[in-house]
Amino acid sequence: MWQGAVRLGAVSDEYRALVEKVAGFCQGVSDRYRAEMACGPGCSSCCHAWLSVCGVERAQLTAAIAALPDDKRAELAARGREQQAREQQGRDARCALLDADGRCSVYAQRPLVCRTQGLALRYPQGFIPAASVRVRLAHGEVTHCPLNFGERAPEAADVLDAERVDQLLGLVNLRFAQASGEDPERRYAISAIAAAALDPAL
Repeated sequence: MWQGAVRLGAVSDEYRALVEKVAGFCQGVSDRYRAEMACGPGCSSCCHAWLSVCGVERAQLTAAIAALPDDKRAELAARGREQQAREQQGRDARCALLDADGRCSVYAQRPLVCRTQGLALRYPQGFIPAASVRVRLAHGEVTHCPLNFGERAPEAADVLDAERVDQLLGLVNLRFAQASGEDPERRYAISAIAAAALDPAL
């Protein structure tokens, strides 16, 4: 048990290091293209989607939710249940972590997919829908929020290799799964994580 806890702690450190590296890259791009970026507090267009996370990010999210005041966790649980029902009914998506004003309830601990949304992301050819492709490259395709980079296209050095980030996250999650005994392939809906916000196990 003790060794497992140590391994989980080391994996958490690896995850935080990955987040810090990605966050630093994203902040640099946002600073360099400040006039071209529509992203800001309350802008939640990218958050209107049904998203899921892997085990290591679920653990980070549940820890962040557990640290919220009781009233905020109650609000999250209610929104989570509401969004679960909407998802089952095939209705328009809205992340359960969004407050009424369009701000993320756990912004500082948001998952990697949320941290990179809106920026220029490179994926392998054919991975993203054709309508979302902004630039086609010999080694992949680039997408970004249509509200960003309106006047000036991002330089190659300012495009995040999303495939590489996914690979690194997958490796960290595999180590997390090995240490925790979870299925590394399992995904957790953010709506379900929010719905469990009042769970005493959090």
